[in-house]
Amino acid sequence: MNDSAEAADEDIPADSAPVGAFRGAFSALLDALKTRLDLVAVEAEIYLLRTLQTLVWALAALACALLVLIFIVVAIVAALWDTHRLAGVLGGAGAFAILAAICSAMAARTFKFRPMILEKTVEQIEHDRQKVDGAP
Repeated sequence: MNDSAEAADEDIPADSAPVGAFRGAFSALLDALKTRLDLVAVEAEIYLLRTLQTLVWALAALACALLVLIFIVVAIVAALWDTHRLAGVLGGAGAFAILAAICSAMAARTFKFRPMILEKTVEQIEHDRQKVDGAP
């Protein structure tokens, strides 16, 4: 038995053990990096798809709301055409101005409180750093 152990030791050069350990550590580092990059790609795709979906629905809702307001303004102007046509037109313009202000405020609030992109990736990297530091 000792002869086989000595033969195995003779096949591996003495200075190759640190190289093998370095390769193993480097391989583990590359695997961890690949996992994190995959996570980044998935999160970015989800974020972009959710943003695009929100944008499409917001534009559809805005288009419908604007069409409703346009028809209301046209109806008011038509009803007041003989007596107060300028008041009807200015009232319609004021309604659109108020709608624009409300939409601007909602958009600003939405962008202010949106989740940070790649939030889960940053959390995972922080978790990995704590594991490396030995923190529980």
